Amino acid sequence: MSNIDRDFDGKLDRPSDNGGTYIGSGAWETNYMWDSYVGDDGKEHHWNYFTKIVAVPSDAELDDGLWYTAEGIEIGPTLWGSFAFIFEVSNDLYSGEHGVLYNAPAATGFGYYKP
Repeated sequence: MSNIDRDFDGKLDRPSDNGGTYIGSGAWETNYMWDSYVGDDGKEHHWNYFTKIVAVPSDAELDDGLWYTAEGIEIGPTLWGSFAFIFEVSNDLYSGEHGVLYNAPAATGFGYYKP
């Protein structure tokens, strides 16, 4: 995904080919978030969240909010129209959440989705 604004419109650049979509582009990103909050017990608690996101292949199919490979293997939940979550981890020990929330049946390596 672009981190550049070459046309100076105040927005990160989007693909100009393929109808302005990232589908089939091989684009990917990760998101890592963390913070803390005060729980009902009055103590500070920390949480973190990590996800891998990929642009789906050009032959992927969207069905009921999930992307699938041409072979029918689940890639992951749709995001931003052209992308899918392929892996999610969340840790918040106070709330009881710990570990993998989602691990796609299809490949979760970024190189797998290159055009």
